[in-house]
Amino acid sequence: MAGEARREVLRYLERTITEDALASGKMAFVSGPRQVGKTTLGRHVVPGATNRFTWDEERFRRAWASDPVGAIAGRGAGPVLLDEIHKDRRWKRRLKGLFDTRGSEVGIVVTGSGRLDLYRRGGDSLMGRFLPYRPHPLSVGERVGPPGPDEAGEAATEEYPFDDILELGGFPEPLLSGSRPKASRWSRLRAERLVFEDVRDLRNVLDLQAMRVLVDLLPSRVGSLLSVNSLREDVGVAYATVRDWIGVLEALYHCFLIRPWAGRLSRALKAEPKLYLYDVLPIGSRPARVENVTALHLLKACHFWTDAAHGSFDLRFVRTREKKEVDFAVIRDGRPWMLVECKSGTLEPTPPLIGFARALGTRLNYQLVDSRGHDREFPEKGVRVMDYRRFLAGLV
Repeated sequence: MAGEARREVLRYLERTITEDALASGKMAFVSGPRQVGKTTLGRHVVPGATNRFTWDEERFRRAWASDPVGAIAGRGAGPVLLDEIHKDRRWKRRLKGLFDTRGSEVGIVVTGSGRLDLYRRGGDSLMGRFLPYRPHPLSVGERVGPPGPDEAGEAATEEYPFDDILELGGFPEPLLSGSRPKASRWSRLRAERLVFEDVRDLRNVLDLQAMRVLVDLLPSRVGSLLSVNSLREDVGVAYATVRDWIGVLEALYHCFLIRPWAGRLSRALKAEPKLYLYDVLPIGSRPARVENVTALHLLKACHFWTDAAHGSFDLRFVRTREKKEVDFAVIRDGRPWMLVECKSGTLEPTPPLIGFARALGTRLNYQLVDSRGHDREFPEKGVRVMDYRRFLAGLV
């Protein structure tokens, strides 16, 4: 396990928020999974306790409802932190008024456990007043100064060991506890709170028990093409209901969908996405968990590089109707840039990876293997076969 000096979570976003959003006079919107460490990040960006305000505090809630400017009047110097204010039905109007009257003299950091973009729809527009940031669970290469896309894959140390993340997940509390039983309990309680608190607050779901069944079924679907119809049969609700519930769970950062990339590929699959989880602990199969951990690291890199203005990055996969597939494709500024295939002990590049690399013209092509320290280039095939640990340590 990483030492005490490394137990600061989400510090990789601190500099970006300070030097990007706040330095340019915009609000920073920080939204991510429950218990990922957003409050800790907010405390680093806003070190003064008098400048931190939360919707869960009754005195602030009353003051905010009547006078947002007056609610932060007792602050000290520096930016202010507004935590979970999206729970206020009129938060956009009040935040817009605060920013328009005081934004030039005080930096504003807004944090929330759900996707703040859901709450931005309708009503008063905040367009042009904020920059979004999406924190993720801890990663193998977690560090204050993360690499940009052109440094990805370069040699780096494991800040948080791959095997620990695989066993305990990347969320700070279970990972830093070092205890598998405590991590399992944490994961179970988090899922219960997600369904019976977060889902209830976001959407009027009448059958929360059926929603809980859906949550329990998703780990067995990780890494495979998502069949909403199959889930509908298992849960016992309508197709549209399952589809909508998956959208809710995605919005609350319980799961994420990776869609196929068609581009100029002939006979490429253009339909079903693949599903992955932010919390890997419910996944029983080791290969599926390894693939999910890889997906999380790639998504984190795509989100950070996009949010930090390195370009536009999107995570996809490629698959033909003949079922030839590569697990992940990173799309950079609209063009395929990196392919990543997850394997166990196959040290020779697989034909689908070689074929897709040539067809798409991707600059970076990796086949990941669970062989500690392995790193071999195949220049004639345009593929690099690398240990999961070395590759993931070179990402964000």
